[in-house]
Amino acid sequence: MKITLSGSDWQFKHYLGDDWVWRHAEKPTSRDVLHWHPANVPGSVHHDLLRAGLISDPYSDQQSLQAEWAAQRTWIYKKTFPAPELTPGERLTLHFEGIDYAAEIYLNGELLGRHQSMFTPAEFDVTRRVTPGQDSLLAVVLHRAPDEESQVGRSERVRTHKSRMTYGWDFCPRLIHLGLWDDVYLERTGSVRVTDLHARARLSSDFTQADLQVTGTFDASVPADVQLDLTIRGNDGVIAKERISCALAAGESAQTFCVRIERPHLWWPNGHGEQPLYEAILDVVCSDGLSCQRQVEFGIRQIDARRNEGAGEDALPYTLVVNGRREYLNGWNWVPLDVMYGVERSAKLERLIQLAVQANVNLLRVWGGGLIEKEAFYRLCDRHGLMVWQEFNQSSSGISNTPPDDGAFTQMMTREAEGIIPQRRNHPSLVIWCGGNELMHEGNVPLTGDEGVLRALRSVVKRLDPDRHWLPTSPSGPAASNSLSVIGNNPAGQHDVHGPWEHQGLQAQYTLYNSATSMLHSEFGAEGLSNLPLLRGTISQEHRWPAGRDNPMYAHRGAWWINEPLVQELFGGVHDLDTLSRASQLLQHEALRYALEANRRRQWHNSGSIPWQFNESFPNAWSTSAVDYDAETKSGYWAVRKAYDALAVTARFAAQMLSQRTHFEAEVFVAHQHARPLGEFSVQVSVIGASGKVALSRTRAIMLPGNDAVRVDEVCLSRAAITDEVFFLDLKILDAATAIVAENRYLFVKGETLRPVLHSLCTTLRVDVPRPGVLQITNGGSFVALDVRLEPQRERGAPGWAYFSSNHFHLLPGERREVHVSWSPEAEDRRVRIQAINSEVTLCE
Repeated sequence: MKITLSGSDWQFKHYLGDDWVWRHAEKPTSRDVLHWHPANVPGSVHHDLLRAGLISDPYSDQQSLQAEWAAQRTWIYKKTFPAPELTPGERLTLHFEGIDYAAEIYLNGELLGRHQSMFTPAEFDVTRRVTPGQDSLLAVVLHRAPDEESQVGRSERVRTHKSRMTYGWDFCPRLIHLGLWDDVYLERTGSVRVTDLHARARLSSDFTQADLQVTGTFDASVPADVQLDLTIRGNDGVIAKERISCALAAGESAQTFCVRIERPHLWWPNGHGEQPLYEAILDVVCSDGLSCQRQVEFGIRQIDARRNEGAGEDALPYTLVVNGRREYLNGWNWVPLDVMYGVERSAKLERLIQLAVQANVNLLRVWGGGLIEKEAFYRLCDRHGLMVWQEFNQSSSGISNTPPDDGAFTQMMTREAEGIIPQRRNHPSLVIWCGGNELMHEGNVPLTGDEGVLRALRSVVKRLDPDRHWLPTSPSGPAASNSLSVIGNNPAGQHDVHGPWEHQGLQAQYTLYNSATSMLHSEFGAEGLSNLPLLRGTISQEHRWPAGRDNPMYAHRGAWWINEPLVQELFGGVHDLDTLSRASQLLQHEALRYALEANRRRQWHNSGSIPWQFNESFPNAWSTSAVDYDAETKSGYWAVRKAYDALAVTARFAAQMLSQRTHFEAEVFVAHQHARPLGEFSVQVSVIGASGKVALSRTRAIMLPGNDAVRVDEVCLSRAAITDEVFFLDLKILDAATAIVAENRYLFVKGETLRPVLHSLCTTLRVDVPRPGVLQITNGGSFVALDVRLEPQRERGAPGWAYFSSNHFHLLPGERREVHVSWSPEAEDRRVRIQAINSEVTLCE
């Protein structure tokens, strides 16, 4: 039985150094009773300080600078709880799921032990340390945060396995995390505890049978004769029962059940099938009648990895094969929900996972400077088919990027892996373990995995979780960087690569991705200003403009990603925050869209894309995230969502502007992820001016193959035939009934810059509501409506979110688009603001 000790009934207080020892602050008899404050567990020191009014809001302006002191203090968290009545032979075990970072744990003033690891649990037998029916005092002394490297430093100096980003990163200010960041509870059992339950399914070659091994690991306080009852449940109820009677010696031991499941329901990634889950329930009954139970969820699927098409023998396998089917990776890089990552944010987590699912994502890379995430994250990924690439918490540091190679560090990381892997290995969503982020030798040459700590981690993964794929680091292969110079020097050396993270320009962006040869692109992106509600809510009015590096507020909130000079250059001058946000997000949208489409056009030579980054941990002003800190989408989210459509029609071209070119030229491709060929369709290609004038329109029949990308058409049109300064390449795939089954629209300018986009003729949007949850948006003017954006109108921080079927699109004159809108159940204010760059605001209930 589990007795939770988490909750809001804890107290906390800070001390300088060992002042707490002198005051006996951890003891029930302590006379140190002043200045204790309420605390939450799970939680974070900074969050508790904020709630107590002891620090200013670190999310506003530059106020996080005033809270940096907290990491240098010692903190005590304490709680009084009633000890349960125990029958003879029963045991009581105290569990800490996550302590960040180094701590001493006391019960009724007695030291239970010390713990130094934020990702491995701590547990203590307290059976004889409590008096049943009486209150006990639990006190946790959190020592000051260890000194570690910020983003720019030297990786060989890192000595802990702790989240790196809160030491100061490009998307996170320095706000070093401390706290009881995961659950605390008591476990009441008989003399035998089940300390681990591992369900491992091996599928037959035709996937019609699964041989299931369920291994229970036991801790017995005394020798015990036990009856072990295993129950396997699926969607159809109980599908298997097994019983073993055995004698367990005192201490740790294990027993394995073997069960065959006929016609198993297979777990599939998002977009390619369902995600059925099974449950293994193990009941332990001792001869004295005392018992305990442990249960885990698991899924049945097979994960393999193959070399990419055309890859040499020196390449690692980057193409994932799930249940015998190749899966092109529609990925996204995931970072912690918050800089105060101990605070529970279940609604925000569910929102972000839902946004990823709706964007056709099938894999999240949990970046190696963040977290081994909490259990709730993996459970949601299990249920929604989001494969997880989990990195151990090692990362580059800029100046040098190789982790320590001494025995002590390797032994520490080995212990970490041995504690972490059993906690996560039952999750079907987890498909890859990776040694860390951007671990490289001098010259940006990725580590191979033969280095000491990576070799040790690989060995632990192979021993404890042999069915998962292993990658030594990301990127991997001969070269780390996706750049024209590196590609030119060795095109075949682009295995798994990173970068760039910035928009390269109206021509250079397209030149780079047209030249790409990567087998996997596991980190890259483009920068953009955040949404206006977040900017207004976190930056004081007097500090909101100008929005460049010379403004200390913006420098504090994402200095690495301020591309304001490029936006000013490409749009011919921007003079207000709203327009700057729209313009920068438009650039981010186009950069992300083209990078993803270019990779996908090389499907199976390239096995997937994982843009940086999906979410963000702090309300930055400028960042590479596609979803802002408030979990509201930026334009870039919709670019990725469109690029990840199961059936996509895309274009390859040289630049977003014609400049001095005499002709507009493009190649048209179709990519889809269905297992079988789709048969005969038609592709419609049009070049249309912003005024609606059609310069080119033609339709031709095409055959769509299975799970592949193919070139289907090309365009070559005289510049003179295009009369508008702003024009579009319009692509549609039509079925036999001429219904549109896929579409895409690209914005171009005839001149050198995007200035005409911000200085276009005005138009009028009309919005109708033909039925609940549906908005019909019509461009009633004679000029295109540029970047039509739908925004929920609610007070920042109010509960509930809106979900749109479409957003951030261009509407030609007379064109209509139907957008479906749904709301999370708790949303109260359900107004939507609809606006284009060149139209007035329309509000709709």
